[in-house]
Amino acid sequence: MPQVFAYKARSLSGSLINGKVESDSQGGAVALLREKNYFVVEIKPVRSVELDLDKLLGLKIKIKEMSIFCRQFATMHEAGIPLLQCLRTLVQQTESKRMSRILKEVAVGVEKGKSLSEAFKEYKQYLPEIFISMILAGEVSGTLDQALGRLATHFEKEHQLREKVKSAMTYPLVVAGMAFACMVALLVIVVPIFVDIFNSMGAELPLPTRIVIFLSNVLKGYWYLVLLASIALFFIVKQFGATAGGRKVLDQLALKAPIFGKLTHKTIVARVARTLATLLKSGIPLMQSLETVEYVAGNTVFAGEVRKARVTISEGERMAPVLMKGKMFPPLAINLIAVGEESGALDNLLEKLAVFYEHEVETMVGRLSSVIEPLLIAGVGVMVAFIALSIYMPLFGLAGALQGGSGIPGGM
Repeated sequence: MPQVFAYKARSLSGSLINGKVESDSQGGAVALLREKNYFVVEIKPVRSVELDLDKLLGLKIKIKEMSIFCRQFATMHEAGIPLLQCLRTLVQQTESKRMSRILKEVAVGVEKGKSLSEAFKEYKQYLPEIFISMILAGEVSGTLDQALGRLATHFEKEHQLREKVKSAMTYPLVVAGMAFACMVALLVIVVPIFVDIFNSMGAELPLPTRIVIFLSNVLKGYWYLVLLASIALFFIVKQFGATAGGRKVLDQLALKAPIFGKLTHKTIVARVARTLATLLKSGIPLMQSLETVEYVAGNTVFAGEVRKARVTISEGERMAPVLMKGKMFPPLAINLIAVGEESGALDNLLEKLAVFYEHEVETMVGRLSSVIEPLLIAGVGVMVAFIALSIYMPLFGLAGALQGGSGIPGGM
């Protein structure tokens, strides 16, 4: 597994030399330089340029890739394969190029004497928060293979949940996209055919027709401005969401959105319960677990309630009464948490809570298509009907005027 190292060294003449050398390990790189009669002053692995770019873009390892990696890692570790050999094998085995680059550098860190959690922590911006916490807990307790197994199960469940939500979103987005394309085609291709007819009539056009003609002219003559405005709006919303206040507003809208608001709410409850159960089962203290849950909730409104709860719990309060004061956690969740705290089986009941809400999400996703389909069809019908009527209304008026005019000579 070749690795590039940047070095500073002095030659036999005493001059300082900077350069790079490729070797399987840092010791091997030093040996290669000594063969050239260089005395090494400083040597360190070169961080991957691709990883720096991923950091700049805010890209993280996908949940599916994490689940596959953790399952493979757990299987090899349980089989008794040494840690460094596991990492080197996974570098070749993983299909994710980003994960492969991270593992190369993690292997170098472990080879230099770092613990696995310390080596991974240097790349925490690319990895889920729960992964670092669980690896550290597994190392401390000597149950790294169990921690990896729980992580694999956790990421698999999370991936399944996300895929179910995506499947619920894909159909309406595709239909909405097709409806938008049809509307643009009508405005750009069909409407201009009738514009000359309307102009030759010389009569005042009804408001719906004037609206449709205006939209048609804008799309035909200023389509580039519409495109630029759409791109600008996208980046404005993105920048707004990057601020603390903007992110909170968008997260609140996501929870209050028609139809999808309840789905989002249940998905977050399932994720929070699953994460907290996984952390507690691995022996991580409640306060540290709640701190990790803040980062994985994926919604600032939920994260805010967890943060408030953590502060109050640190002062001696129980979790269930604290969460009851908020609005994000449903009564069922609070009751199960209360029973778990009383019985000392909080991790098991949180896992059951996660399973329940994952099933609720699955059921709701199944119902969404049957609810959204008629709404989308009705929406498309209304849109097409509006354009069609706006085109035919002046034609009806023209036909009536022609009939009235032809009746005058007949009377004479």
